[in-house]
Amino acid sequence: MFFISVVGYASDGTWANWLGPNNNGSIEKKIDFLSGPTAEFPILWVQSVGNGWSAPIVSDGIVYLHDRMHENENLIAYNATNGEKKWQISYPSKYRDDFGMEDGPRSTPAVKNGLLVSHGPQGLLHAIKVEDGQKQWVHDLAKGFGSPKGFFGRCSSPLIIGDRVIVAVGGRAGMVAFSLLTGDVIWESKPYGNEYASLVPYTIGTKIFVVAFMREGLVVVDSKDGQEVFFDSFSSPIRASVNAASPLVTNHGLFLSSCYEVGAGLWNIEDSQKMKNPTFISKWQKQEVLDCHYSTPVSFEDCIFGFHGRQERGTVLRCINIIDGKVMWSTSLKGTGNLIRLGTEIVCLTEHGELIIFQAKPDSFSILMRQQILGRGRAHFAYANGKIFARDSRRLICLGISAN
Repeated sequence: MFFISVVGYASDGTWANWLGPNNNGSIEKKIDFLSGPTAEFPILWVQSVGNGWSAPIVSDGIVYLHDRMHENENLIAYNATNGEKKWQISYPSKYRDDFGMEDGPRSTPAVKNGLLVSHGPQGLLHAIKVEDGQKQWVHDLAKGFGSPKGFFGRCSSPLIIGDRVIVAVGGRAGMVAFSLLTGDVIWESKPYGNEYASLVPYTIGTKIFVVAFMREGLVVVDSKDGQEVFFDSFSSPIRASVNAASPLVTNHGLFLSSCYEVGAGLWNIEDSQKMKNPTFISKWQKQEVLDCHYSTPVSFEDCIFGFHGRQERGTVLRCINIIDGKVMWSTSLKGTGNLIRLGTEIVCLTEHGELIIFQAKPDSFSILMRQQILGRGRAHFAYANGKIFARDSRRLICLGISAN
């Protein structure tokens, strides 16, 4: 029997890692939003935070955030109900952005089995006990693996699968798996060049694979040993370029997208019976369809919704048909943003701090709600238990969006 796990039906009570419980920025449960002619979502609590584009995550009633205040990086735990700080761990950061942009962390932590794992821009990988904020273990990936600074520091969010945490390291190894409990190295993949997109899991039958958008292209490895299962070149001819949007696992296959003359592409499994070594085939690759700069798109049925174009040159929000890459509609939101799909609606937080909710429809763009909630920022956000947790460079807020 052949089975591909693409879209799960995880509880809406947790958002414990990059792109949430299904690793694709979506949950299937429909949300009853607060509504009315003058309705605004209430801000339930606010906390001051430092710099960074690391997104908040939520697990077991606790919100975790990785930020930077002055010369220290911080990992902070907050009560999700009232925002009270539970604990904070801090350590010096020497990272400096070569382009004068954000000196704070870019990657988003992950939490599982009582441990919070973070990956900072200077290459420090920490595992912290969520009970009291004490350090379990730490790795310096720059010293241990030659993880390069690149253009914007280390940005790959840690992916926890079972008893191991996997990170796109770069340097002498493409990806490295560590024991979640001890930090011991379990495996190293061969190098594929340094990049910024975070890893996602792909379950086929009983096996779990790791999908990566590395410098050289699409890479699929076995999560047990890091052995390459599939590779396809999909890269920019421009040196000053980045692949930042994560791979998206959909019902139709693997979707990748980038700017810098790369474009978008779809790969699906060629032979469904090759369970040990599945083979993927490229269905289409096109430019100027949905070229994502750093924001990872979301999917619904036969459509993908995302931001097309370079952030500094202007973007448009688009819906495309995933089967053939046809553009269904485009609209300007005066900037880019990040997306989460909740059932049949999509929540967008723009880089200007405006929250916009629209229907996930292929024929038209229809806004259901819009509200200014924050200042400027590029960080993704989290959803759990009818609440949005979002940040800019000064504040972390909890926003009530559900009528229940």
